[in-house]
Amino acid sequence: MRKRSVLICAAILALALQGCASTGNDGGDGSTFPESVDSIQLLIPFSAGGSTDTIARLVAPLLSAQLDTPVQVVNKPEGNGQVGLAEIAEGPTDGSLLGATNLPSAMISYLDPNTSVRYNRGTFVPVGSVAGYGELVVVSASSPYRTLDDLIKAGQSESLNLAAGAVDDLLSITKVETAIKTTFNKVPFEGGSADKVTALLGRKVDVITAAPSAVLPNVESGEFRPLATLGAQRLPSFPDVPTLAELGFDVREDVVAGYSLPKGTQAAIVKRYEQALKAVTDDPGFAEKIKGIGFGVGYLGTAEFADLWNTKESQAKPILDTLH
Repeated sequence: MRKRSVLICAAILALALQGCASTGNDGGDGSTFPESVDSIQLLIPFSAGGSTDTIARLVAPLLSAQLDTPVQVVNKPEGNGQVGLAEIAEGPTDGSLLGATNLPSAMISYLDPNTSVRYNRGTFVPVGSVAGYGELVVVSASSPYRTLDDLIKAGQSESLNLAAGAVDDLLSITKVETAIKTTFNKVPFEGGSADKVTALLGRKVDVITAAPSAVLPNVESGEFRPLATLGAQRLPSFPDVPTLAELGFDVREDVVAGYSLPKGTQAAIVKRYEQALKAVTDDPGFAEKIKGIGFGVGYLGTAEFADLWNTKESQAKPILDTLH
């Protein structure tokens, strides 16, 4: 009889442990997040020092304070960001991993007909965005092009070299070329903004498009001359640089610094992150630092960020199809 009682107790204990394993510490609904995780990994699918990484390292300490949980920034730039994006899409759903999913870069690889990846729009749960910026059209200060009009006229009569990075670069460049009715000789650079800046300094190209933070030191030193921004609004750190729209061209192409969770993450966790990101962008110190590196605060909540993602995807797909 005693042996039978022991067996029954063991069976009950096994079932209880199985239930805990299947539901996790939060009961399965995410209601006890962030207390249910020991730390959070903020995964950046790009190299350290780039614009996405720079923004994330401003976000991390404020996010940690909001969630009262350590936040560690981890860079996974391999495969032009595809490795990191796959890890975000396939990561744990308990809230212990949040990933940077900038637009348009997060969607380019799965929309590119020549690329095969394990993720798509449906494998990410958009949380929100914290910043936005328009890239700058930049030439060397020693070049003869003092305005965008000068550059356009030169491009229509001679072959000008433009540094082009990843496919998302080609997307924005194609939009610009279509609008200004000028085609550049695109020189490929896979290293991102840093390599493009080096190429312009070495006069290997005539013009680049780059994030404000990448060229700000060179503009301040007098080495570079910004001619226009691709964004919908002028940049806080470049108030005298006009937008392409102001110059009469139908281009409003902003890069949006956003974050997402893996598919399957509970709504309660998504909501808690959304609230935390809103608090981050409301912090006066964050706004000041973001503007100091050439960006603007650009908060979007979960629904707004998801809608923007869907819109940008529908706009980008036909353009990407024509590039191949």
